[in-house]
Amino acid sequence: MQFLLATPEYNNVQSNTTKVRVHLRSGVAEILEQHQDLMGKVDNNIVEVETNFENKIEKLWFVLQDAVFIVSNEQKEEAGETGVYIYAKRVQEISKDLTLETITKQYEEKVEAFELEKQQLAEQNIDPLNQSLNAKLFVLKEDVNFLKKVVSVVKEFKL
Repeated sequence: MQFLLATPEYNNVQSNTTKVRVHLRSGVAEILEQHQDLMGKVDNNIVEVETNFENKIEKLWFVLQDAVFIVSNEQKEEAGETGVYIYAKRVQEISKDLTLETITKQYEEKVEAFELEKQQLAEQNIDPLNQSLNAKLFVLKEDVNFLKKVVSVVKEFKL
């Protein structure tokens, strides 16, 4: 099974994927070889990918921001290959290399930048809630929310 995870800054392709688990509003979907065509939004923003690498099963976890996925069975001559394609605004792979301290530091830096931007807008008598004038504030808030989710997932995985 083919797996592709793509964002504007990140690309991950796996050709030896055995299972992909995505969380939807209607429940958890486990996508295996020859799965029916499917499309949807990843609801809780966590995807688990299982691969067979050198006869070992490896699991990869990703935290996603605003992700959609597509499952497609490409019909080639005799055998069709199932492809799982996930497109997201942003991704963070959860691995042993990612420590809680590292991601917490990133989160705290974004919170400081967000608060500083709010303060600067307040000093200029600009309403921080007026998002049409505050694109930078909006982006910082999205970054803060994403990193907060990553911190909670890392704590849950106890890496």
